[in-house]
Amino acid sequence: MRYLKNFGLLLIVTSTLAACQMDDFENDSDVISNDTNAAASKEEANTDSDTETEETAETEHTEAAETAETDQSSDSDAAQPALDDIAAAAADVESYKAELNMSASIDNMEPRELNAEVLYVNSSPPELLLRSFGEDRMVSKDGQSYYNNGSSWVDISDSVDTSLLYKVTYDEAVASFKEIAPHMEKKEEKDKTVYTYNGSNDEIYKTLESLVQVNFGEMKVENVNTTVETVVNEENNLIEEMNFEADGTDAVGTFEFDGTVTFNDFNSVEEVELPDIE
Repeated sequence: MRYLKNFGLLLIVTSTLAACQMDDFENDSDVISNDTNAAASKEEANTDSDTETEETAETEHTEAAETAETDQSSDSDAAQPALDDIAAAAADVESYKAELNMSASIDNMEPRELNAEVLYVNSSPPELLLRSFGEDRMVSKDGQSYYNNGSSWVDISDSVDTSLLYKVTYDEAVASFKEIAPHMEKKEEKDKTVYTYNGSNDEIYKTLESLVQVNFGEMKVENVNTTVETVVNEENNLIEEMNFEADGTDAVGTFEFDGTVTFNDFNSVEEVELPDIE
């Protein structure tokens, strides 16, 4: 049905353009038949004017492109020192607490809610305790992983990769921020620096989608609007909060998601304890 609708729209647009071109042609014919010499003089004058207009437009286009390129380069250059400081600070993060709250829906259906609270220790493999809506759901340490099915803890060590248990880690957040930061506006607020982006850049949407691991299945995105806000502590150059939302359309409907991920208790998380298994 959508293809038929687009095809109908194409016919309307094509017919309108054809009608306009026919009107122009008939009007020009009347002028030429009434005064050939005047039309010729007008054409010559128009040719000179068109040439000057084209040269002016080309010059303005070139200057605008150079200005845009310079502005983008300036934004990137301005963001680089902050990115370097944030990346350096991330290397010293040994543990932290993270929380992800998110909702997502397609085709205006009832949104699905997600809550994940994580105690994370940067070891190899990482240690983590994952809670959802206040209940311990998963624990992993020293290569051993257990899942709480609601009645007991189940050993899943041999069936799951620890690195896949929780993907919105601090390192992943920093990596995503580094990709988006050159496109963000920077604002100082007390002891925080707030970076914001709002736009329709597909690559930024894909970066955000990859970070929060939202999965709507196979989609061919037609248009999307994305908003990202990142709050950085000026004193220690650590990301404390990321707020995000995105909505758009694909070939068959609509999609949207929004949420917040926070990081705190840096280097203060005690080691994770495995559950008692009888």
